[in-house]
Amino acid sequence: MRIIASTLLSLSLGLSLGAAALAANIAGTDGHNSIGTLPCSAQEAQLLTDCHFEALRKEDGSFTLRILLPGGDVRYIYGQDGKVTGTDSTGSLASKRLKNKTIVHIRPAEVFEIANELIDGQ
Repeated sequence: MRIIASTLLSLSLGLSLGAAALAANIAGTDGHNSIGTLPCSAQEAQLLTDCHFEALRKEDGSFTLRILLPGGDVRYIYGQDGKVTGTDSTGSLASKRLKNKTIVHIRPAEVFEIANELIDGQ
């Protein structure tokens, strides 16, 4: 599974998809996966840029977002039933759900704008 995920993330680097462009779906044994881009920044005062992601959703409503940050690091954001619940970062996590997107802040400087339809599941 790790090889498949790495391949998907590598392939997504060459794709130009919108944040809500979920047309590239791959059914897997661990859930329903999507790749695309979403607005993000990794440094304070940095403008939002498109960051490539892979979304891994499971039937129980849980999800993992694997996001390629500017600079090459990868950030993991975890959630359940449309709510962000954790991250692999040691920084503090805060999120706010708006009508069409969820804004995620990971202190000190990371910001992600995630389309709600991406984390709400099917």
